[in-house]
Amino acid sequence: MKRKQKLGTNIHKKIFFGLLLIVVLLGSLNLAKARGKLIPSQPELPVVDNTVDLSDMALEQKIAQMVIVAGGRHNQEAWKRMQVGGIHLFALQDEELYRKTIAEFQAGMPIPFFVTIDLEGCWNPFANFKQFPAAREITRTGEAFEKGEQEGTYLVSLGFTINFAPVVDLDDQIWKCRSFPGNEQNISGLAEAYILGLQKERIIATAKHYPGKTLAIRDPHKFLIAAETSEKDVYPYLQLKPTVKGIMINHLISSGAVDSQGVPSVASPAVVDSVRNNFSGLIISDEINMLGVRNFYSSLDELYLAVFKAGNDLILNFNEDPNEIHRMIQVVAKAVERGEIPEEQVDASVTRILQAKGFVVR
Repeated sequence: MKRKQKLGTNIHKKIFFGLLLIVVLLGSLNLAKARGKLIPSQPELPVVDNTVDLSDMALEQKIAQMVIVAGGRHNQEAWKRMQVGGIHLFALQDEELYRKTIAEFQAGMPIPFFVTIDLEGCWNPFANFKQFPAAREITRTGEAFEKGEQEGTYLVSLGFTINFAPVVDLDDQIWKCRSFPGNEQNISGLAEAYILGLQKERIIATAKHYPGKTLAIRDPHKFLIAAETSEKDVYPYLQLKPTVKGIMINHLISSGAVDSQGVPSVASPAVVDSVRNNFSGLIISDEINMLGVRNFYSSLDELYLAVFKAGNDLILNFNEDPNEIHRMIQVVAKAVERGEIPEEQVDASVTRILQAKGFVVR
């Protein structure tokens, strides 16, 4: 009897520990999946004499270069494995953490990440330890140039490469501090001086948010917005195209001087084409999880295809789930393979991206 009881107890223990092991393994698998550890790595890309041959790049590698993600350190391994084009950083506790985070991301990357930030207007992610004058306080071009130069020097010292600034919307009714003061001529002149100062320090400037009216109606982070744009709204971009290296497109459903044809501007080929005219720099989407564009589409796949088809060079997607970013890349790759998005269009965008990173592309 005792032997049978002992045997039964041993069997129960084995079953218990077996089940426990299964639970632990499943938990570890789910954790690994959540952190993107099951996403396959892109093939190693040969870079010889600072030259990249597009024929050496897989289609998914090219599309990944067109994506900027939220640069959380917890997702660092996944972003490096996918070889996405850039990371966006938000507020961190001190300068050293920025430097350490950026250095960790860039380590071992044959093609470095763009490292982007929103240091614009009255928004300052470094406010706890570094102050800069707000754009609304700048009234002279010399001050604007100095502001750009100072911010550029500081951003380079931390490891950044792109600043999503300046804002050239004419009327900031929401935040009331993100644009330079004055009319379209004043704003254009101040923005140009700021851009020259920023880009002198090798930081790519970004004029935003084309075609205007982004800050005049309702917050596009929360609402779908539609408005009529005027020639005045577009004026700064026409003046800045010869100087600025990046232009960001907003989510406004625009009529008037710029017609987005009933869809958010960021997803409108007509709007993107109007930016590309006489502009060789980077065309950048505003963040695509903002409800001002997300709520327009019935599915994420529809949204993804729309913003890529429109012709944006860089897509901002701050969804922190690496599996969703990987899925987006696959959705777009399949559309390219079906002929819905010309691969020549992808190649043109990737060429601009790699050239902006300092590579020779062939």
